[in-house]
Amino acid sequence: MNVLGHEIDQSILDRAAGWFPPDRSFTYSELSGALIRLGAPQAVSDRVADRLLQKWRKAGTHAYSGGKWKRRQPSL
Repeated sequence: MNVLGHEIDQSILDRAAGWFPPDRSFTYSELSGALIRLGAPQAVSDRVADRLLQKWRKAGTHAYSGGKWKRRQPSL
């Protein structure tokens, strides 16, 4: 993913997806902080978090409720 001229490695994005346990909700700022710890540049971590959350929401894998994001359980 290219964000404002910074190339963010796919491995960082993949690890960010698994950073929080499936049953734990998280905030936007917690995801941004996790991205920094995983190696994303601080200057673009907020934008990367925003893009990931948009992608996950459109895919139907995450939902926003009560000020937090949470993984949706797959339907059977």
